[in-house]
Amino acid sequence: MKTILVVDDAPMIRELLKSVLEAEGFNVIEAADGEEAIRICHDTPIDLSIIDIFLPKKGGLQVMGELIKADSAHKFIAISGGEAFNPEAIVELAKVYDVVDTFTKPIDTRRLVQVVRDALTD
Repeated sequence: MKTILVVDDAPMIRELLKSVLEAEGFNVIEAADGEEAIRICHDTPIDLSIIDIFLPKKGGLQVMGELIKADSAHKFIAISGGEAFNPEAIVELAKVYDVVDTFTKPIDTRRLVQVVRDALTD
């Protein structure tokens, strides 16, 4: 069973993504901030991380940078509420961090499930 880390400071988003992904047969671990995400990744094998760009303690970009240093094959999906970010800026981040895909909230969960499946069957 593949393990996905969902990192978002909004409990409702974490719960939504966890329920959708678990229903599809994935194991899901949640983190509420960047520091927690890094601790989890050091202690647990993670197949893919879904990370909000704007997080408390350590931002999503900083988390991705640290995780890539520890494991250059780590796969990411970047998400953002879009309040301070426009979709074009998120796409630019995708190029910098080589993320699998990007999503703005509200998240299209059907598309997310397909992107996760595709990323984990490569």
